[in-house]
Amino acid sequence: MDKLNDLFVRYLLGKNGNENMLEDMVNAALSDFNFEEVKDLEIIDPYNLSENIDLKESIIDIKAKTKDNQTVIIEIQLQGNQYFIRRSLYYWANSYSSLLNKSENYTKLSPVISINVLDFVLFNDIDDFHSCYLLKEIKHNKILTDHCMLHYIELPKFNLNNNGKEKLSSWIKFFKGENMSNLIKENNIFEEVEKRCQSFIDSDPLINAYRKKEWNEYFYKEELSEAIKEREFSMAKSMKKENIDIELIKKITGLTIDEIKKL
Repeated sequence: MDKLNDLFVRYLLGKNGNENMLEDMVNAALSDFNFEEVKDLEIIDPYNLSENIDLKESIIDIKAKTKDNQTVIIEIQLQGNQYFIRRSLYYWANSYSSLLNKSENYTKLSPVISINVLDFVLFNDIDDFHSCYLLKEIKHNKILTDHCMLHYIELPKFNLNNNGKEKLSSWIKFFKGENMSNLIKENNIFEEVEKRCQSFIDSDPLINAYRKKEWNEYFYKEELSEAIKEREFSMAKSMKKENIDIELIKKITGLTIDEIKKL
């Protein structure tokens, strides 16, 4: 089963009764940078099958609050580019501004922790699979506030030689499809995770919705791939008419020499 399927992740981490798993995953990210762990997470807008079954976007949006009023956002994004940085900032800002009603005192504002799990590479100039950003003064490296914290976990960068702490590494391996028996040896929370996975599979409405989502995602990717290929052929045709060197056409479009010659 694809552990990054949005329907599944919402069920696993965003459902009432699963707060211990969400808390473990959040604290795995926080402890990787030696931040203080959170306790007693309460899920906001908990998972509901009828609201999620026809969800089109491949993005997870799980929100929770701690007893001391910190907000935690979990997002899992399957594809994207540099504009995701702005998107994640927007979601953080939206969550932060929503903490305060009009005319309320600013003292009521509290930290918002954004954790973004990405199935693509966002920062090409950083080798680490987990990076964290805070608001700082540049010259003195002084943190302005702990109210703004953005974590980015880039799954494609992860391998067994990474230096992430074991608890976070276990969660990354889970999302990448590691055998559950191996994960249970590393972190006993996965005994509970395994039970939830099985209950998901055993539920006809859930597994049918999962399959529908997977098929829709597959056909979307196929259609997107065909559209990109058509655009490449169209570009190559235009460049051939302009007598542009075939090696340059290959470099620009990604087509093979044989494909270009047949146009």
